[in-house]
Amino acid sequence: MMIERIRREHGYMVRLLAVLKQKIVSLEQEESINYSLLREIVTYLSEHSERVHHPKEDILYRYYLDHFGAQQEIINLENEHKGLSEKTHAFLEMVDMILNDAVVPQDIFISHLKEFVESQKSHLELEERTVLPLIAKVFTVKDWQAVEDLWSENEDDPVFGETIAEKYQQLAQRVRQNEQECI
Repeated sequence: MMIERIRREHGYMVRLLAVLKQKIVSLEQEESINYSLLREIVTYLSEHSERVHHPKEDILYRYYLDHFGAQQEIINLENEHKGLSEKTHAFLEMVDMILNDAVVPQDIFISHLKEFVESQKSHLELEERTVLPLIAKVFTVKDWQAVEDLWSENEDDPVFGETIAEKYQQLAQRVRQNEQECI
């Protein structure tokens, strides 16, 4: 069911945000970090969200608004998705500058990284705590089937799926390493 896939993707994002939080701690302790791994995480969050995750949620949210009426939290989500995309691309540009040997003051970078993580986290929390429970409460089997019928994209996840995309090899390895550490 669509809501289960959305929640699973949210779980993946939370795991990646945890890696970014570790990067913040390392930077604050003046330790070096792997900026190319950081770039893979931000790129994944951007590309997967824009191609698969947010369009899927937008179908769900539009359907709710069309069939159950206006709900302010839901009305704002599509615009919030656009805003998150813009913030992500702006932050990705800063990471690329660093990877291309531009000098970005550490405190400014840490501030932007914290802002990026917090905006992603706040968005996920809004959806998980408010929006998805509201939808789950009112949707019937017929409603879920209707939104499923509106979705036809390939959902093969390039990091957490069966086939790992070449550009995400380092990230997938880090995710597997973190999973092993949790056992």
